[in-house]
Amino acid sequence: MTTTGGKLLRGRRSVDHLDLATAPWTRNRFGVDVLVLGEDPVSGAITFALRCPPGLVYPEDAHFYDCDQELFQLGGEFHHDELLSFREGDYVFRPAGTVYGHGEGSEGGIIIAALGRKPVRFMFQDHPQPWTGHYRVDRLWCDRPVEPLVVRSQELAWEPSGLSPLIDIRRLRGEPGQCSAVAGASSHSPWAADAACLMRIRGGFAGELKLWPGTEVEALATAGCATIAGRAWHRGCYCFGELAGDTSVSEDLVLYLRCFTATTAAGLDYDELLARALERIHLPDPA
Repeated sequence: MTTTGGKLLRGRRSVDHLDLATAPWTRNRFGVDVLVLGEDPVSGAITFALRCPPGLVYPEDAHFYDCDQELFQLGGEFHHDELLSFREGDYVFRPAGTVYGHGEGSEGGIIIAALGRKPVRFMFQDHPQPWTGHYRVDRLWCDRPVEPLVVRSQELAWEPSGLSPLIDIRRLRGEPGQCSAVAGASSHSPWAADAACLMRIRGGFAGELKLWPGTEVEALATAGCATIAGRAWHRGCYCFGELAGDTSVSEDLVLYLRCFTATTAAGLDYDELLARALERIHLPDPA
């Protein structure tokens, strides 16, 4: 990890094109296949896919990370605690300090996880009983007014994107193409996205694909078939950076997008921030 004057800096991220169907997955000790989609070697921010076998049970208690997290259920089902199961199309946002994981497991499927910086994990077994679901245990790492949320994307209506009459979006969090005042990049989670959405490019679209000016995207295809800048796009294709160029869509292409507005490299005195945050850890009122 690179530091300059005690500050942790954000590096560049770029993945031209990757296909989950042909990429090399690695199996971990729990029997879960793991695939790193892209990472920043400077800040440690990472996006990875987990392909879970049916009947998976993770043998761990509740815990939290010191960085923002975003998750998208590409297929199948996963439960991050004993109360709520996530199914295909569900989006989860967890600001730094969100406690979760009280009984994790899966009946099979793929989940995409993105972390805004290299994480430090803390086990947290002293949470109130009974378990009532994920919650914030600390607000110093992310002191903006943002809380954990779950969005069922299948329940959202498609709305005009403003990009083309043949491009629609489902807003999952924030406004694509705009800087977020509450949940975007910060000195602590330098690769936290400003917004997340689903974008549908309808069949028959042909021409130059142009997204929001000054915006980088992390894109994962969830359905459809298209060619963008000479590359084939279908379910499971991924890129990070610029999604643009001559485009031809033969079947409605649906993309899960994390959107980043133009910003400068962020820095922080990490050791000091970590010490202060741990001093402020508190339990919520069980009532």
